[in-house]
Amino acid sequence: MTMNRGRYSSGERTRIRLIEVAEKLFARRGYDGVTLADIRKAAGQHNSSVIGYYFGTKDGLLDAVADHRFPAVDAERGALVRRFLEDGHALSTRDALWAVAEPLANTLGRSNHYVAMLYRLLDDGRLSEHAAAAMSTSNGRVADLALRESAAHLPLDVVDQRLELVYESIVRALSRCDAQGRHPSHAELSALVDAWEAALVAPLSAETEAARTTR
Repeated sequence: MTMNRGRYSSGERTRIRLIEVAEKLFARRGYDGVTLADIRKAAGQHNSSVIGYYFGTKDGLLDAVADHRFPAVDAERGALVRRFLEDGHALSTRDALWAVAEPLANTLGRSNHYVAMLYRLLDDGRLSEHAAAAMSTSNGRVADLALRESAAHLPLDVVDQRLELVYESIVRALSRCDAQGRHPSHAELSALVDAWEAALVAPLSAETEAARTTR
């Protein structure tokens, strides 16, 4: 969301400016590569306590970035889930993957750095916590449960491992498109859904089964 001077009070404009600048810097340099002073200066703020006033801490600011972007993603995810369920059937694996990936893909561009920031959080080892929060909404839980049920033939720890792999792959694939300044085509995204579905539901190999019995 781009700042609109006619819509917000001066304080809210400052708050949103700090959020959008923080998102951009986190996307470019990673969470640990950015200081509060960097964000404050890039936002044109001279008061050294301004970030503390609005967000408390750097983690609080990161949470505010997620709160700023995620509701639109979650709303679109919910609309997709409802559309997929209109015929009264359970959510398929592909439906659930589309519901996870497409709303994120639709954030690319428009001065939106959310996916690029998620990619940096992945590199910084911070994505899992954010992903857990994102999938804890009612829409996220519906998609996550459908994916887990599709892999129910696998041991629970393998399901967790594969879901983490799929969620990380979604962020990586979309971040590459973002870096190239483009939105993935429907055909490209559909092919990725093919790959994510295969990765999630593939049976354990005999080699893996043997390794698991002797560990």
